Order: sequence, then structure tokens, then C-alpha cells
Amino acid sequence: MSLFSKIEESIERGFRKWTERMFGPADSGELLLVHRAILESIESRVQTVARGKRVFPYGHVTVTLVSADPDRRALYQTAFGEGGRLESDVQEALDSAECEAPRGFGVEVKTSETGEKNFTIEYSVEALQRATEAVRGVGRLIVVTGKTAQSEYTLEKALTNLGRMAELTDTEHRVVRRNDVVFEEGGDERNATVSRRHAHIRLDSGVYRICDDGSEFGTRVLRDGRAIEVPAGNRRGERLRAGDEIFLGRACLRFER
Repeated sequence: MSLFSKIEESIERGFRKWTERMFGPADSGELLLVHRAILESIESRVQTVARGKRVFPYGHVTVTLVSADPDRRALYQTAFGEGGRLESDVQEALDSAECEAPRGFGVEVKTSETGEKNFTIEYSVEALQRATEAVRGVGRLIVVTGKTAQSEYTLEKALTNLGRMAELTDTEHRVVRRNDVVFEEGGDERNATVSRRHAHIRLDSGVYRICDDGSEFGTRVLRDGRAIEVPAGNRRGERLRAGDEIFLGRACLRFER
């Protein structure tokens, strides 16, 4: 049974929907076959070590898509490389299979005019070192619904707290948490569905992940028309992709970078 079976169908639905909208049904069908083959190839490199723990030992994966047609190469680059889409799908599949990847894991997408196969994959043990600001850009949160002091927030810190109230104190009035994105108490009916200690976004090796801090009304990510629940208290959280809409209860933020 495939390690990725639990999430692969969901990933494929999102990929198909996006490529059909971007390129049309004919190209979408071909791209989906390539996408599936890449995931299957990467899955074959997952290793099981002591006590059944799964690991992906490669820190950097380079996928090279081959076509003599420059328009087709441009299509491949847009479908798989733009916005780190393939990397996000691979990471999501690994996370679903409870498979650990090295710190700084990355997937690089290239194209080539010549090659014996329609794509090749190179695996490297060393993680790809990237300057986050230079290569990917700093993440941003844009407020869609709900009332906050700003309409947009830059995610430059290693940890960004999201919640209702600027500061949380204990019984002795000591500050135990400061929220960076604050949905004002009583500012909007949607704000009431945001917990005081709702969620946080973690920046690690250029990757942004959102984690729910045990909120009352939950956290979910809407991506390509698919809702992804963020489990409460799960330290791994959900990796964010540009364009994701983050719902904190009924309040909504859009992640961009």
C-alpha cells in the first residue's frame, strides 16, 4: 500500500483543479500524470529505520522536466516550479506519511531541451541553502475578514503569534504571551471566533508553517478550493503556500510571499 495514499488523492484533486483552470483539461491531464510519477518516484526513496520510523534521507531534490518545445518547457516550469508548488506537494505527502525530511529540505524544478525520459530526478544528501528574502521573499499576511490594527503584516520573525488581545497575562498579571496579529476584542463579530491564544506561524529554513494553539473554533487552510484542518496542538502544523487562505474561526487571512 502506498505511503502517500491518504493524501495523494487530495493533492491530485487540488493540482488537477488548478491546472485545468490555468492551462485547460488537455494539458492538465498530461501534467497530472507527470505529477503522480514524480511523487511515486520520491516515495520509493523513503526509508524505514528503527522502530518503524520513516525518513527521507535527501535534503535536496532536483526535478528536471524535458521537452524540445520551449512553450512546453515554460508550461512545466509554471505548473511545477512557480510558487514552490511541487515542493509544497512533496512536503505535504511526506508529512502525511509521518516521514521526516532533513532540516532545510527543498525541491528545485528545472527544464531541459534534451533527455531520454520526460523527467529525471536527482537526489542530494545536502539540503539546498537558500536566502529566504532573496529567493522566495518574506511572507505576508493580508487581512481578508475580521478587524485588526493593520490590513497587512510582514512575517519576518521566527515566530508570529495570532490571537485576540495584544497581551495575555497569568493570575499574577505577568505577561505570558504577546500576539503579533491581534483581532481586536469586540471589533467585529468574526473576531469573537478568534481565541486569545489561537495559533502561531513558524518560520524555519525558509518554510512557513501554521500551528493551532488549542483554539475553540479551530484553524483551517483553504487551498485550491480544498479545506485543510490544522490539528490543535500539533507541533508540525501545516506548511503554507502562497495564496492560501487561513481561517481562524470565521476570521480570514491570506498568505502571500
